[in-house]
Amino acid sequence: MNISAEISSDVHPTEDSARVERAVLNIFPEAKIEMKDGCLRASVDSLEGFEKLRMLIRSRRIRAAARALLMKGVKDDTVVLYLNKQAAYVGKVSFFEEGETVALGPIKVVVKADDPKKFVEWLTEY
Repeated sequence: MNISAEISSDVHPTEDSARVERAVLNIFPEAKIEMKDGCLRASVDSLEGFEKLRMLIRSRRIRAAARALLMKGVKDDTVVLYLNKQAAYVGKVSFFEEGETVALGPIKVVVKADDPKKFVEWLTEY
């Protein structure tokens, strides 16, 4: 499966940029990260880069809920998902729906895949 992801998050003046970076690396340990102008940008370019997220979804037993939410984010060849920064910082996964208000803003993940529905199924498979 051909896959890549762009990950981004605003780093607010009240936040420690190292903590935002740690939050992303806790979910995507293989991400290549860059900080620029108060924004974290990262990329993942392989399916292996999503193994930690997959494992966290399984361990929290939220596969069905995650699948339903992620399928809502599928459009053309992309899947868009939003993660809670604070949960990610402590190694947990918590999703947001687009437009939902979050105190520190979310970690936005835009995944490009040949078959995004197949990717969501892989990520949340039983």
